[in-house]
Amino acid sequence: MSEEIERLHQPAAEVSEEALKRAEEMIEQEEGVHNKFTGWLAALVALVAVVMSLFHLYTAYAIVRPEYLRAIHVAFVLFLTFLVFPVARRFRHRAMAWDWALAVAGVATAVYLIAGGDEFFDRSITPNDWDIVFGVGLVLLILEAMRRTTGWVLPIVTSCFLLYAFFGPYLPSPWTHKGYEIPRLVGHMYMTLEGIYGTAIAVSSSLIILFTIYGAFLQYSGAGKFYIDFSFSAMGGKPTGAGRTVTLASFLLGGPSGSGVATTVTLGAVAAPMLAKVGYSKEEAGGLLAAGGLGAIISPPVLGAAAFLIAEFLKISYLDVILMATIPTLLYYFALLLMVELDARKFGMKQVVLDKTETLWNLTKKFGFHFLSLVAIIVFMLLGFSPAACRAGCSSRPRRSSAGCRSSPGSRWCILKRSSTTSASR
Repeated sequence: MSEEIERLHQPAAEVSEEALKRAEEMIEQEEGVHNKFTGWLAALVALVAVVMSLFHLYTAYAIVRPEYLRAIHVAFVLFLTFLVFPVARRFRHRAMAWDWALAVAGVATAVYLIAGGDEFFDRSITPNDWDIVFGVGLVLLILEAMRRTTGWVLPIVTSCFLLYAFFGPYLPSPWTHKGYEIPRLVGHMYMTLEGIYGTAIAVSSSLIILFTIYGAFLQYSGAGKFYIDFSFSAMGGKPTGAGRTVTLASFLLGGPSGSGVATTVTLGAVAAPMLAKVGYSKEEAGGLLAAGGLGAIISPPVLGAAAFLIAEFLKISYLDVILMATIPTLLYYFALLLMVELDARKFGMKQVVLDKTETLWNLTKKFGFHFLSLVAIIVFMLLGFSPAACRAGCSSRPRRSSAGCRSSPGSRWCILKRSSTTSASR
């Protein structure tokens, strides 16, 4: 193992255009191809996204009928999805006439539901013609929205289940059943809280959106930069220091965000040059960064949005899910640390002294308040507050930036916009 000590004098490495293009492609694979508007269209999308975030922050405290909350949530998501995500790559960065038509149709399904009031839900067993039109339309809109954001696999699987409902009587045993007619399917999927507006939308409209807002607050408040700086300062100049830094930073960034791609891209721009200095090849560095980012999917408190669905489907508390997820998360990152130690000895990594601008203690004294929101969420849940109230409280309070100042109105606008567009992609 080489004992030569190399010093990194570049606190922020420049990222090439090719690397940025690859990072953008990775994000598009995860979240779908999306438009980048300018002018009044960009302002409109931003305004709708901000209104959506403010509405969900309001509903975290106010009492809103679940039927209306879920319908409005779906309407917001469909409107943003059809404007932000193009029908095909060749139509990027422009809103076509069919995009506007689909976006308005998505809002119309919610307006029709809310305007119908209690009578709408009372006739779920015997829907009328207009109910069927809007119900079938909503199903088709959701299938198209899924195709735009996730690709063809999920819409095809969903369509197979819908076709099974119609053609089940013609299948041999044991797959045969009596069959379902369109009015019965529409009544169940559109006019009750057991179909489209079921558990998944309930969790998305009450919990996932709030955690997304919270993650955006962390990003724009400087918490992400602090977590990276904290990891750099915590790890010394040993040959394993670079790998340890990536592992710790992935854990701190991935837990609150819940996004593996976002964690990998954010950390990769800073850590990739450092890993190259130590002696990692491009493949080894990419594998370590990807493995660290992948841990975000299983890391508390978000678990890639799965934690809320687990709690809702199993009828257990969210805090229990977090506690049960802690052990596999720690084992996962501990295994990464072991691999870092083994690779350093196997490949003869160089010893690198990280050029730290701040000591660990000074960083913690100045910016350690970024840890308080994570601690506050756990404490308030132990005191009996709901996860929604905890997240709304931590997201809506003024938050200082990494420079020690309060967030500006512009940054708050970006936070609310970013959180809603991220929710639409999920």
